[in-house]
Amino acid sequence: MIFSKIFQMFLVPSVFVLVLILVGLILIFKKRGQKTGKILLVSGIVFYYLFSITPVADLIISPLENQYQSVQKGDLNKADNIVLLLGGRESNVLRGSEVLRLHNLQLTTYNLQLTIIISGTDPLNPERKEAEEVKEFLTERGIPAENIILEDKSRNTRESAKNIKEILGDEPFFLVTSAYHMERSLREFEKVGTNPIPAPTDFKIKTEQYTALDWFPDPQNLRNSNLAVHEYFGIVFYKFFGIINA
Repeated sequence: MIFSKIFQMFLVPSVFVLVLILVGLILIFKKRGQKTGKILLVSGIVFYYLFSITPVADLIISPLENQYQSVQKGDLNKADNIVLLLGGRESNVLRGSEVLRLHNLQLTTYNLQLTIIISGTDPLNPERKEAEEVKEFLTERGIPAENIILEDKSRNTRESAKNIKEILGDEPFFLVTSAYHMERSLREFEKVGTNPIPAPTDFKIKTEQYTALDWFPDPQNLRNSNLAVHEYFGIVFYKFFGIINA
């Protein structure tokens, strides 16, 4: 497990590019290997540019995001529960906003309220209480606290799937997570015998027509490339070993 995480870390573009540039610089300042060093340095700069521009970042992440569409009004009768997977402060707000949309849509359409399960915790900072923060976000916007269940023990997607199985059994539920993370999440939840209905949000792809500025490097695009490579690694690792680490 530890080896796979280390290997995965060096595959993400931001780290991969940094290694190329650093090794290239080291070789350039040595008497031998200057030609190889220059090649690595230039390669690192080129890769940084490619992974940091919008068209390339979109191209990498789009196969993950294009598989599932947002839940619409006509789908609301499929489940009475929502499971929200935590994913960091920025993603939590976007995922919480999707939960709020679904809850309010269900309330206005059928005059019913969905039960919401917030699943996950930050394994590196368990004192942060992410689940409680999201619960507060939702209750401040009108969702009754009694409709929200905190499942704050899971450290990764696999553990969330197992814990949700214990809570819901085979009851269907809307699974809310970022669009790029949906395929990997569905695999884990279906593996333990739950019945998730994909409710993707937090789409990273730029939908409007590209402009000249989109061909300039942007740190957000590099982050999106990192997210996509992380997911692809997880999917491949799952396929060959039946394991997902995060």
